[in-house]
Amino acid sequence: MEKEKHPHEKEYTIIVNSREKTWNEKEISYQEVIVLAFGSYSADPNMVYTITYAKGEESRPKGSMVKGVSVKVKNGMIFNVTPTNKS
Repeated sequence: MEKEKHPHEKEYTIIVNSREKTWNEKEISYQEVIVLAFGSYSADPNMVYTITYAKGEESRPKGSMVKGVSVKVKNGMIFNVTPTNKS
């Protein structure tokens, strides 16, 4: 059975690492962006993810995300996620 959409829920189309993704929340977290980019999140302390975004809300149209941070989602928003192994 398909989940009913509430009137306040919106579907956003965002771009993650050049791939179009659908997002249904008003905000997206650092970890959620990584999961959209790679299918999973590694809690390995040697794995660091760099996330930059563009075409965001007027108050913060572009920037970077760090662990524990969420940003408001806007249609057409672009996220670039790069994994780096510190070892």
